[in-house]
Formats: sequence, structure tokens, C-alpha cells
Amino acid sequence: MIDVILQWPNLCAAWEQVADNRGAAGPDAISTTRFARNWEEHLRTLAALVQAGRYRPGGLRRVAIPKRAGGQRLLRIPNVGDRVLQRAALNVLEPRLERGFLPCSYGYRPRRGVRDAVAAIVRLRTLGRTWLLDADIDDCFDSIDHRLLRGFLREEGFDAPTRALLDLWLHSGRVAAAPDRGLAQGMPISPLLCNIYLHRLDRALTRGRWLLVRYADDFVVCCTGPQQAEAAQRAVTQALDRLHLRLEPAKTRITSFAEGFDFLGAHFEGEGVHFLWEDHALALDERTPAWLWRHLAFEY
Repeated sequence: MIDVILQWPNLCAAWEQVADNRGAAGPDAISTTRFARNWEEHLRTLAALVQAGRYRPGGLRRVAIPKRAGGQRLLRIPNVGDRVLQRAALNVLEPRLERGFLPCSYGYRPRRGVRDAVAAIVRLRTLGRTWLLDADIDDCFDSIDHRLLRGFLREEGFDAPTRALLDLWLHSGRVAAAPDRGLAQGMPISPLLCNIYLHRLDRALTRGRWLLVRYADDFVVCCTGPQQAEAAQRAVTQALDRLHLRLEPAKTRITSFAEGFDFLGAHFEGEGVHFLWEDHALALDERTPAWLWRHLAFEY
């Protein structure tokens, strides 16, 4: 698998993806523009270092970006070369993992997104699932347990050199207060690793016949009544406990379409769904402009 990651066409494609994204420079202050001056040499050097077992990722630059709903999200940005290598790994690993991921997850997956998650909730509403557990995982990315994740990577059949490469990025993205935990938001590989981890939550709940819609660490479990929603919360708590995660109490509640709730920037109430944009309520349906869906996806 590591040989496929390091194939020249894959490295070139990864560089083009990173360059097109035009992200900020990492702690070494080398921008994509500067990297582009000698990109072929940089890619060959990266590949040689990995093959020789001498590759070590650089540090991470902290960047705080504002959230639409208020507050800030802390990103930790790798150097451009590290981002290219992570993107190369992502290009190889993601298609392999997609075959096993479940239909209930929508975040950070190709050809899936906020629009599809909203549509799935609307479908479940029409089936009479009008009560919900509206849930959020407390500090999810920073709480990912590295020991458990390493075991999941072995379960997925990743070879030892690929696991060793991923482990280097796990180490660089660890939380200072808990050195065996954490995924850095801002690393291209982190969303996929998060989905590998939370796939175990999807699997546990679907085996229990719960109907959930998950987008990264935000999800709803759609139910027929309040008692079933309470049972769903107990099932979720048990499943998360096995993953060394917990619900965020302030962001988790049992609610209904009649009462109304917000999910992924959309407001569901009664038979309607809308998004508040510049003090205007915009109905979300098949005519919703593509830019609005992209905006919602960026927020989450």
C-alpha cells in the first residue's frame, strides 16, 4: 500500500490538489507558491525519505478561524510538503475504506455532504420518525484515542509501513495535555481517521436498528417517540463509552420536529426546513443554490 501512495502520478495529483486549495503556509512559512518553484524536487525528496524510513513531519501552525454561529475553531496547519504526502495517502486509502463505510455517515466523504444529510432526515420524517436524539460528541477530534485507532487501522488491513506513516501524523497531532489522544483539525488525513474511528459508532447503532444521520461528530438518531429517543441516548452513551468518547451535555437533547431543532446549519420545524442567511429564512430544497450547500459544508 505504501508503494501505491508513493507512486509518482499519485504524488503529482496530491500536489495539484494541495496547490488548488491554496491553503496557508505551515510553521516553516513555505507557501504553496514557493513550494511550486521546485515541486518535483520536493516530491522526490519526500518519497525518498519515506522509503528510507527517515521521514519526519514538521510542526503544526495554529490558526483560529471564526465560526458563523460565534466562537472560533482552532486549526493546526502542517507544512505544505506534509500536506501533499497526507493527501497522497488519502487518495489511496479513502476509496478502499469507502466500500465499508455505512450509508448513515455523510461528513468528509466523496459525493456526500450536507445536502444529502438534510435529505436523509427529511425522508425519515416522512416515515414517522418525528422524535430525535440531537447529539454532539464532546471535543471529538481532540479525544480520539490513539491506541484504539491503531487497532482499528490493523482491523482495516493497513500494512505496517502505512500504519507507521499514519502513526507519525498521529504523534504530530496529539494533544499536549493527553499525548496519546487527538487528531489535528487542519491535517488533510484527520477527517478520514475520524471517520474510521466513528465508523465503529455507526456500526454499533445500526446493528441495534437505530436510524441515525451522522456528519462527523454531529448526528441525530430519528425515533418514533420520546421514550425511544431516551433509549437511543442510552445506546449512544454505551457505544461512545467503548470508544472513550462522551456526549456534549450542552449540545445534546431529545427533541421533535414539532418543537424544532437545528442541525448542520439547517433549521427543521414541522414540515419545513430552512437556513438563516443574512437575517433571511431560505427554504432548503432541490432549488437551493450550490454555493449555499458549499458554505454549510465548509462550516462543518
